[in-house]
Amino acid sequence: MNRILISKDIYDRHITKKFIRETAEKVLKELGLDSVELSITLTDDETIKEINRQWRKKDKPTDVLSFPIDEKPPGYRYRVLGDVVISLPYAKRQAEEIGIPYRDEVVRLLIHGILHLLGYDHEVCPAEAKKMFSLQDRIFEKLTSSRIQHQIP
Repeated sequence: MNRILISKDIYDRHITKKFIRETAEKVLKELGLDSVELSITLTDDETIKEINRQWRKKDKPTDVLSFPIDEKPPGYRYRVLGDVVISLPYAKRQAEEIGIPYRDEVVRLLIHGILHLLGYDHEVCPAEAKKMFSLQDRIFEKLTSSRIQHQIP
């Protein structure tokens, strides 16, 4: 059993906490992870811009940020993976630009963020990027195709 903490700082009726929790559980299952803690924040462009500026020295909004912790405190039941922050307005624009459903883009960003928490980094070198995006695409296809097959909105 995993512990998934979700903070939703922005109203969006299409992306519910339940949808995010269920998606995160599926991603963790695909990665063979159990007894982990994951924090997910859904926010707006202004907030993610401030976080990006503060932690990455990039004064602009972005789609997703990850802050790995990856530790198991003594006596604590869960391995703490870290925090994923997603800008929902950014994700919505990005989905429109690339021509995929908004919810699918949020799924993709959540997978991407979780992979970063596990140490995957597409900015290190082309081989690492290929490894990360291959895994991301495999999980994304499995999650989004099963949703379509089962008529889950």
